[in-house]
Amino acid sequence: MSSVRPHVDFAMLDVMDVEAGGDVGRVVLGGLADLPGHTVADKARILRDRADGLRQILIEEPLGDPSVCINLIVPPAAQDGTAGLIVMGTMGYPDFSGSNAMCAVAALIEEKRIEMPEGGGGILLETPGGLAWMRVERGASLAIEYEALPAFVVSTGEVVEVPGYGAVHFDLVYGGVLYAVIAADEVGVDPARTPPAELARFFTTFLPRATDQVAHPLHHVTRPRLSLGLLAGPIEHDNDGSRAHVAVYMHPGVICHGPTGTGTSALIARMHSRGETAPDTRLRTVSPSGNSFSGTLIGSTRVGSRPAVRTRVLGMPQVIGRRRLRVERSQIERSGIVHLFDGAFGAIQ
Repeated sequence: MSSVRPHVDFAMLDVMDVEAGGDVGRVVLGGLADLPGHTVADKARILRDRADGLRQILIEEPLGDPSVCINLIVPPAAQDGTAGLIVMGTMGYPDFSGSNAMCAVAALIEEKRIEMPEGGGGILLETPGGLAWMRVERGASLAIEYEALPAFVVSTGEVVEVPGYGAVHFDLVYGGVLYAVIAADEVGVDPARTPPAELARFFTTFLPRATDQVAHPLHHVTRPRLSLGLLAGPIEHDNDGSRAHVAVYMHPGVICHGPTGTGTSALIARMHSRGETAPDTRLRTVSPSGNSFSGTLIGSTRVGSRPAVRTRVLGMPQVIGRRRLRVERSQIERSGIVHLFDGAFGAIQ
C-alpha cells in the first residue's frame, strides 16, 4: 500500500460564529498551524507584518464579510493565562475588542475547551494589548463581564473641516483601540434615527480628513491609522444609570450592529475626563440596531503620564452557528501564507 498521500487543493477551517452585543465574531477553532512568536502581541505583529493575507482572505468575500471579525485562539504566554486571543478585522489587528473577547470565550466554553464550574467562574485572556479578566455567569443564558484595558483621552478639541458638515470637533480616545469621538448633536447626525447609509457617508467623509490632520501619538499593535469613529448622542439619565445612543464606524464602510465594548469604555473615559460620571456609574450604550452593552466605571489609573479609567463591560454572547470554511490552495499560495496551513493539506505535491 502506498504511503503517499493524495494531492489536495484546499484546506478546511473549523469556525464558530458567535454574536455579542449585535456584532458577530468568527472564532477559528481548527485548521491553522501554530503561529510563531512568544507572546500574543508577538504573534499579532508577525501576522500583521508577514502574513496579512490570512486576514484578507477571511474577511473578504467569498469567505468573509467586512462586518465580521476573525478571532484566532492562541496559547497564552502569561503564566496564569487561560487563552490568548488575536482579533483581525477591516481595521487591522486591534489591541483588544470587547465583543470579540466575549465571542471567543463563549466559543471556548461551547467547545468545552474551558472547563467552567457550575454557575460560572473567571478566566484570564491574553490579548495584544494586555491581560483581560473575564467573569462568566452561566444561568438561563451566558453572561460575560470583563475588566477592560485602561481607557484614556489622548487629545481634546481636535477640529477638521468636512464638506457638507462644516467644522467637526472631535476627541481622540483610547478604549483598547483609538477612536475619534464626535458629539452627534454638534454635527446634526442622530445615531438613533439616521439611516446607516447616511451614517457611513458621514464617517467616510470625516475620517480620512481627521486621519490626515492627526499626528497619531500612540504606538500599539494596531496599524498607526485612525480607522474607528464613534458618534455619541447626548447622555440620558434615569434610575438605572445613564444611557447613550452611539454609532460605531469601522473602516472601510462598516456601521457596527453593536455599540462595541471598546467604544463603551472609550465613551466612559471621555465622560470621566469631563466630570460627567463618578465611580460605579453604569452607562448603557445603544447601537443604531438597538443592541446594547452595559459599562461601569470602577476606578482610575494611569497609562504612562496620562490619567485613565478602569471599566467593566457586560454582554450576553450566544453561539449562532458552526461551519467549515473551504480555503483554496491557490488563494493561500497567492497570499504567501502556506506556512500557516502547514499540515492542513496533508502532503502538498
